[in-house]
Amino acid sequence: MSGRRSYGHAEAPDAVCPVCGGPTREMGRLSAIVRGVMANELVASDLRTKHRQLVRLIWTRNGMGERYYRVLAPDLPYNRFEARVTDLLLRGAEEGWVRFVLPSAPTSDEAAYRVEFTDDERFVRELEALFATAPSPITEQ
Repeated sequence: MSGRRSYGHAEAPDAVCPVCGGPTREMGRLSAIVRGVMANELVASDLRTKHRQLVRLIWTRNGMGERYYRVLAPDLPYNRFEARVTDLLLRGAEEGWVRFVLPSAPTSDEAAYRVEFTDDERFVRELEALFATAPSPITEQ
């Protein structure tokens, strides 16, 4: 049965929507399948989040994130630094100057997960630009 949502017969035995009180109607099998597919497409996937987490884990492993943070000494907390560098690396992967290497199956060998730069200098320039601070008006005089 359906009003604006789908309910089993036990939830609306008198053909009245338990939420709005309006009448319900029988839903055909095809309609139910289409609604199910549409509902799944409207739910935000956590694949993008997991992808970002994997990228972050790869570039920060073995203390690399902390080392970059200490060298660059940006004026922001570490977690924000990590998020910005992750975004930079993802953009680099989209543009083709960064490549993430993943094994075909999960492994305990961490060396199988790595980041490679097709243009090391580009990474350095992009990283410097990302955390360059604007000169203070007081020190410019």
